[in-house]
Amino acid sequence: MTLMNRSPYLSLLSKALAFVPCCRPADAALFLATHSYSAASDAPQSSLMTEYLVSSCGFDPDRAAKASKLLGRIESRHQPDSVLGLFKSYGFDNTQVKKVISENPRWLLLDVEKTLAPKLRALQDLGFSCSDITHLVRSNNAVISHRSQNILSKIQSWQRLLGSNDSMVKLCKRNRWILGFSIEKRIQPNIEILRDCGITDQKLSMILRLRPLLITLKAEALKASISRVEGLGVARTSGMFLYTLSVLHSVSEKRYKAHLEFFKGFGWSEDDFLAAFKQCPTLVEVSLKSLQRKMEFLVNEAGCAPSYLAPRPLILLMSLEKRLMPRHRIVTGLKSRGVCISNLSISSYMNYPEKKFVEKFINCYKEYPELIELYNVAPKNRTAL
Repeated sequence: MTLMNRSPYLSLLSKALAFVPCCRPADAALFLATHSYSAASDAPQSSLMTEYLVSSCGFDPDRAAKASKLLGRIESRHQPDSVLGLFKSYGFDNTQVKKVISENPRWLLLDVEKTLAPKLRALQDLGFSCSDITHLVRSNNAVISHRSQNILSKIQSWQRLLGSNDSMVKLCKRNRWILGFSIEKRIQPNIEILRDCGITDQKLSMILRLRPLLITLKAEALKASISRVEGLGVARTSGMFLYTLSVLHSVSEKRYKAHLEFFKGFGWSEDDFLAAFKQCPTLVEVSLKSLQRKMEFLVNEAGCAPSYLAPRPLILLMSLEKRLMPRHRIVTGLKSRGVCISNLSISSYMNYPEKKFVEKFINCYKEYPELIELYNVAPKNRTAL
């Protein structure tokens, strides 16, 4: 049997192929010129997107290559260009755009008018400025995520709790995860628990700004922390109750006992430690290594008795390099040069604001330039504790 007899359709196929047009060079050139992201035999799609991410978004080549694999096939740069243009219209600079797209490369595929633009306009309607929106998106991209449909209602709830957009922006910048918690199931019930403890809205607003993790605890954990604070003798009516609670909820019993034993090693009693803790709850947040260095300096070099420090725990929160050492050496340096300094306690001059200390112990004794130099070479930011 001949080949034609075995395949009677081959003759029809050969006739059909005769009508398929050939692609002329001029046609190919026109096609490639008008479709900048179409694949070419020597320029795969991923390499074109990699080039776009490098040139338009500021990615380094390796990061761009990885991100391009998430983007699939893009026929035109109009879509990603419109996304970048939207961000820049809201004041995002090149570095900020790079950060946002680096974390969310698929945003380049979104329809601007159906997704990103409405979310950004909604933030403006809530009273946020372009600068605020820039900070919000950079710190927490969930605010315009197309997957978070209830995010705006959460933002409105936090606005009411905090009292200002500025506080809301700062909260999101410090705590990227904060908008992930349910207002109805987690935040609001905890607020009611604290209100039942006599905490005013003003104090709640303050603690939300400073230590928001407290309000995100499970209700059982929050109640347990409240009981623990009361067990240490801090009453709900005390002005230190909320502050102590905000510290102690994140400090384990093991850490608390380790700090107690540490100070016992310097002669403090358990009552001494408890009294110090009630004054400065953050004492238990300071590392034992840091406390060891401070106690050794204050006891061995500054001549403080441990019993003197027990009722003055604030001094142990101060920076050793930026405050304790420089100030002590200035005062002792002046005394060694015969300067008559009144019977001023170390806790007094350590507690002076920076401006007052400089006026009293530096500017008044310019005849001792070596002391001024000694103070000036100490680490900066001495206004910090």
